[in-house]
Amino acid sequence: MKNGKMNNSKWIEKFDKNNRPHNSNNGMLGFWEDFWTDETLKMFGDFSNELNKKYGLDLTHINYSVAYGWKFKYSKSGVILVKNVYIFDDCFGIDEIVVKSREDYIKAIAHVNSLYTDDFLKEYEEKRLKRNAKQAERGKRLMARRKEELNKVLESIEPEKLNKFKWSPCVSRHSIKRLYNLNAKLIYDEELADEVGYTMYARCLQGRDETTLNYSGKLLCHNCKKVHISPSNGVILCSCGYTYIFHEYRKSFQKARMPSGAATPFFNEFISKWEKAKTYHDKMLAIDYVIHECHLNMISNVKRSFAGCNLIQGTKKQVSELILDLAYN
Repeated sequence: MKNGKMNNSKWIEKFDKNNRPHNSNNGMLGFWEDFWTDETLKMFGDFSNELNKKYGLDLTHINYSVAYGWKFKYSKSGVILVKNVYIFDDCFGIDEIVVKSREDYIKAIAHVNSLYTDDFLKEYEEKRLKRNAKQAERGKRLMARRKEELNKVLESIEPEKLNKFKWSPCVSRHSIKRLYNLNAKLIYDEELADEVGYTMYARCLQGRDETTLNYSGKLLCHNCKKVHISPSNGVILCSCGYTYIFHEYRKSFQKARMPSGAATPFFNEFISKWEKAKTYHDKMLAIDYVIHECHLNMISNVKRSFAGCNLIQGTKKQVSELILDLAYN
């Protein structure tokens, strides 16, 4: 495409050499709406979406030229297929093709089809394998360096103060069964209701709060309750003398089957209900609510463990039998 054929003065004026536009992967750049008609904008969006859907191509690799201002390229995982994507004031260009109409659009698509050859796929595969090998090697070096750093840190740490996590216990099946049996006989054991409810409440509360910290890369010291931000090496040294490895913290959370309100919102709802419960009747309603929700979760064909296992002691089979017994007896 020869310089001067198309008008791009508005584009160059809006984005000079020192003002780089930021592109998105789907090719739809909001700032083009400033001077493109809806038809041109839609055509460019359709073009980018078609290339992405058909070939996995993204609009990327931006560079600047004096004649055309900022230009783009279409590439697949970093391997460039279309080398020149020009932005003009009322249209766009794909290599030597100026796209102003649907006929031009079809020509541009055919041009891209002609470029997507076996030679390109071979080059793409070679670069992909080479890049993956480099990434794997960098990953190995990074892991080795982190392991070395970790070993140095652990040399001076007291083993009894490493990764000591304290999770709120699950409620016993026996206590829940006894509470429901007494309630059915109109024997209102408020002390037992508090034991069951507060055990569930403490576990849900800790699960909610530590999930929030976990998602933000933070950890709560289970000894002194100080909140820490996980450093790059994942080793957290608390001023109280306890040490934690962040990924071990996450593993321990999962192993303890702690409830997460982010994954199962009714745990958070139970927290709210229990905090408002003042009478025995209110407390039983809150407990029955969370047991009922665990029952619904259980019969919804969830895989692996279900929500009841996050609150009640026992195997999946034991917890299932208890909940079914409470639901139908």
